[in-house]
Amino acid sequence: MANTLHSHSDEQTAESFIFEEPASPSYRQQGQGHDALSSQDLQLHISQLLQTSLELEKVLHLFHSELQQHLAIDSLGYRNEEHSIVLNYGNSRPHSCHYSLQINSSQQGDLILTRSKAFSSRELNFIEGLIGSLVCPIRNALLYQQAISAALKDSLTQIGNRAALETALEREVSLAKRHQHPFSLLVLDIDHFKQINDRYGHSAGDMVLKELARSLSLCCRETDNCYRFGGEEFVLLLNQTDSEGCQRIAERIRHCIEESVFTIDELIIKTTISIGTATLQAQDKTFELFDRADKALYLAKQQGRNRVI
Repeated sequence: MANTLHSHSDEQTAESFIFEEPASPSYRQQGQGHDALSSQDLQLHISQLLQTSLELEKVLHLFHSELQQHLAIDSLGYRNEEHSIVLNYGNSRPHSCHYSLQINSSQQGDLILTRSKAFSSRELNFIEGLIGSLVCPIRNALLYQQAISAALKDSLTQIGNRAALETALEREVSLAKRHQHPFSLLVLDIDHFKQINDRYGHSAGDMVLKELARSLSLCCRETDNCYRFGGEEFVLLLNQTDSEGCQRIAERIRHCIEESVFTIDELIIKTTISIGTATLQAQDKTFELFDRADKALYLAKQQGRNRVI
């Protein structure tokens, strides 16, 4: 499979380079020089080394470390706008070469190498040969990262799912206790959601869930984290938030949803939410904190809905 590498440096204009997967030593033709053999051996060695990890940072660190053994460079940078990734190794210098990494026209990011001294044409050719061993491991690492992210995301609302919540809640409770910071959580539920499904259909119910998740993200602070716990139930983790702040945020969210109008296929749907709150106590276990918020939600439902307890 051929891969395309677009490159430019401070000494040359942009060009396109086509390279193949590193060949096995058994396919070398007789009569090649020592440099060509060493280059093929090195490409194969790096290719095998980079295939040992599916973590992008480790793949790039391994490549950077290996490249430094054969070429004087001061920094390696990687950018991927699609995945919002920016990684840097070393200190940037004035002279640079920039590579746009692609596989079958699929963008895999950009690689930037810098140093104090300009790169020669021979050095650029050497780098391009080694980058041929890097593109596939980067693609595999990105696919792995996507799979992990998808496993922790609710497919309907595109916010964190229950598995992501459980991991995050354990982490945040541990951090809050260690640093003695206040921490609270909200458990909220859409009032009379079954009636929405019965009256407008399940597709309309799904749209309400999606719009509610979007509204929650807009109503929350940037430091708050929102998850779909299951069905029409959502959970918000409130960092650096005491009991008073928790009540204030919950009331603001309740009011925000009460004032919202969801328009779905020309249907106008209004809904409300009930919210249970809880603030971490020193002796709390994670499940005890969650249970308190869940019981508070039950009371809010019992006392008439569209309220905060």
